[in-house]
Amino acid sequence: MPRTRAGFTLAVIAAASLTGCGVGGAGTGSSQQTVASDAPLKGAITFQTWSLKNDKFTPYFTALIKDFETQHPGTTVNWVDQPGDGYADKVSSQVTSDSLPDVINLPQDIAHSVAKVGGLLDLSKNVPTLAQDYVHSGVAAYTYPDLGGDGFAFPWYLGTDVSFWNKAMLQRDGLDPAKLPKTFDELVAQAKVMHDASGGKDYLMSRPPGLSDIVNSGTPLMTPDGKKFDFSSAPAAAMLDKYTAAYAAGYLPSNVLTSTYEGNSALFTKQEVAWTTGGGNYIQSTTQSNPTLAPQIVPSPALDTPPLYVQGISVAAKSKNLPLALAFGRFVTDDANQKAFIKLAPGFLPGSAASANDPAYSKSDGTAQGDASVIAYQDMQKAVIFTPPVWTDAMNTFLNQQVALAMTGKESAKQALDNAVSRANQLLGQ
Repeated sequence: MPRTRAGFTLAVIAAASLTGCGVGGAGTGSSQQTVASDAPLKGAITFQTWSLKNDKFTPYFTALIKDFETQHPGTTVNWVDQPGDGYADKVSSQVTSDSLPDVINLPQDIAHSVAKVGGLLDLSKNVPTLAQDYVHSGVAAYTYPDLGGDGFAFPWYLGTDVSFWNKAMLQRDGLDPAKLPKTFDELVAQAKVMHDASGGKDYLMSRPPGLSDIVNSGTPLMTPDGKKFDFSSAPAAAMLDKYTAAYAAGYLPSNVLTSTYEGNSALFTKQEVAWTTGGGNYIQSTTQSNPTLAPQIVPSPALDTPPLYVQGISVAAKSKNLPLALAFGRFVTDDANQKAFIKLAPGFLPGSAASANDPAYSKSDGTAQGDASVIAYQDMQKAVIFTPPVWTDAMNTFLNQQVALAMTGKESAKQALDNAVSRANQLLGQ
């Protein structure tokens, strides 16, 4: 079940945005409607998931739907599952043809595009306890300042990053595994110690900066109304200057800015670098794939602010059976059903607030893996999605190019960020 920084699903990744698929423009306002809380539940609805129909999850959804229909006689839930590839295009087609399913699994970026044209019900207008029933970070992920809504999906399954360290490498180079970095500045300081002690053979840092580093400098990526990019700040430039200095001093692999760079995780697996990030079950999965490395791994909270990855359950604003759709959306994402689903998906976390009372997320069994699971749940509470829903691959490519120019001394950090902001806004306007 792969995962990326741009968004995730249990079986496939898709970072495409509907904004680029012909769905855009001002909202219609239909998402602001209110559903009668005492309306009878009857009739049929369609429920759509994303690449979850398989031997592992089909029995779960079959039982889930049967349970709901049994509790509400006279109702029918028709489950459809879309393949992973081309999901954004499929949803775009459903929107334009007025065939969007009543209840639909959407990642944050695609949900934004559908909500932008009035396609999703604003749950904050219909679920008074939304903020209390679901984890704050998950609700915030589907709150879009440019649209004015406070929740366009029930947070369903979530992920975040935990820091993982190679204890043997740390000790070999004079670093204490009990005093791990908590901030970017502490990371740079310890990277110098490792570099100097190993004669430049070992690395603690092994990735160039990106959007997450800009946000962690205290810089908002967009204007408060969410309509323009504006991240060329003095703190962001100072952060980039620190990366530039670290790169020049040899604290990062020399090829980190080139096409031959294998990636942070691959280098950690090879035990060429001593720090990486991953989901809460990283140690467990490494035990199976790399049993000699696993015993050396020590977990700690993500540096500064952790990233959030989230999938949600939205309700179509134009559903012909809104009371039933809303009730089923809440049922799918209630605490009991979320935790049952997560048991089938190691490494992911439930979006229900009540899950905090589950010992699986609140108390370690004393192992490194147990510690990592608890750390991941704690990280999730304060995690944020660094990538705005309108951020595109083209914007990211240009930012990476500007970062490389700055880190190799061809541009100042401020100029590189100015250029990235200008280009991002140009692309946004298109």
